[in-house]
Amino acid sequence: MAAAAVLLAALALCACGATLTVYDYVADGVRYNEFELKIDRDTVELMEDTAIVSDSGKRYTVGDYFYELFTGYGCELVSARSDEAEYVVRFRKAYYGGDTELTELGAAVEFEYDTADNPFVRSVTATAQNPFNGIRAAYDAVRDGQSGTLLQQLKNGKVAVDEYGEPITLFPSVQNAFPYLKGMDPSGLALGYARDGSKRMKSSGYAVGDGRTRTYVFMRYFDAADAQIAFSYKRPVPYGWYIAAAAAGGAVFAAILLATRKRQKAKKPRVEDKFPYNPEDFTGGGLPM
Repeated sequence: MAAAAVLLAALALCACGATLTVYDYVADGVRYNEFELKIDRDTVELMEDTAIVSDSGKRYTVGDYFYELFTGYGCELVSARSDEAEYVVRFRKAYYGGDTELTELGAAVEFEYDTADNPFVRSVTATAQNPFNGIRAAYDAVRDGQSGTLLQQLKNGKVAVDEYGEPITLFPSVQNAFPYLKGMDPSGLALGYARDGSKRMKSSGYAVGDGRTRTYVFMRYFDAADAQIAFSYKRPVPYGWYIAAAAAGGAVFAAILLATRKRQKAKKPRVEDKFPYNPEDFTGGGLPM
């Protein structure tokens, strides 16, 4: 499970300068999750100073370790950089049906909508559970030595049993690969969930970008608290505008009708207009002489 791999691989990085953000979006009809992990330079150096030797015969680097971990769970590398300030890596996985691993391990992002209408505008508030709700409880429930599920493997390492019944480690946990991290409380790990929305929305997260859409990022810690994500936006109410348009049209029609009546009244012919001669001038029914 890629999301679990990214999340739990980063658990031990806690408050020492690490952030994991999951970008959830759809492109060309395909659902994607991108996992961005940031670790500050000081922490990277401390990790690598205590790194164990891998099967390749070299000590693990942060970059090599996470590359092997993420690609082992079906992710592709999107980008990676390492400079004087931090190490940043981003992996992506496509989903062609069903839930993402983050949803399966945590909470489904299913929005509930609350609306308030006036004749012209509908105000909408959409709220959902933060997808990281429940992840900490599942992590804490893993016991030492368990290695049957991915969650257990990521906390305890990937372990198999050889022909003699002895356990062998196929891939170390993050804490075993980098002993500097052992004993650290993961509660300080910053977790972000990001998804796209209209630039006209407001949210309980923060907005990134300046195009027609925005990426909204909702931050929390790796703790047992339940958190929510929320959006608010406005939509026009059609019937209000239809009524207003009809009323405006009626007012225009009434004004035209009134103006027409006034104009017709002003042009009503007088008696002398109907009779441009004096009837008394007629004699014997003949024409006036």
